[in-house]
Amino acid sequence: MSTTETASPTDSSAPRVGRKKRATRARIVECAIPLFSEYGYDKITMESIAKAAGISRANLYLHFKAKAELVDAMLEQLSPEVVDSYRTLDSLDPADTDRLRRWVEDSSQLWVDRRRQLETLEHALSVEPVVSQRWYQTLSEAADAMTTFLGRYPDGPERQRARLTLVTTMLGFERTLYFVLVRSAPADHSDVIDVLTAQWHAALAGATTPAATHPAATHPG
Repeated sequence: MSTTETASPTDSSAPRVGRKKRATRARIVECAIPLFSEYGYDKITMESIAKAAGISRANLYLHFKAKAELVDAMLEQLSPEVVDSYRTLDSLDPADTDRLRRWVEDSSQLWVDRRRQLETLEHALSVEPVVSQRWYQTLSEAADAMTTFLGRYPDGPERQRARLTLVTTMLGFERTLYFVLVRSAPADHSDVIDVLTAQWHAALAGATTPAATHPAATHPG
């Protein structure tokens, strides 16, 4: 008997069911983001998200148990773009400040193009520990993708400090872009780009922070 003859209807329908589930999840996230952005993350309920997506609340809970899971799904979509951006940064010559500035400009454009998603992220970061952990994980993955920079340092504490330099610079970079481009902080955009370029130049071209000497570790003889 052939494989076709023994295959069950369930086998042939499984891919279709999977596609439908993914499409429903994507639609839910797509409908939730503008709600979070317009009304605030804490004010939007799962019921209002279900209504916007055109599904029942019970159906919504089959896909997402809480709002934090919605934001996590959004980050899952966004993270590869963020990691790829920092991988591109790692390929640049730190001394080439013109190209470095263009990278900063391109990265700032991401905050313009993904304004609603990133605004939602910022809202959720303050109230959802799982979202904070997921975003930090994304930046950690981005730092790990910068293998050229990290490869300049021997494995061990020195490389760990170099990695921490990247992550902390990323955190400051992302927060600055949020306040300037999403919250419209009173700062000249061109000046901000110049300062961010200088910060990345210093991080990529300079030495990492040396190990601290803790006074408490020194005992009198």
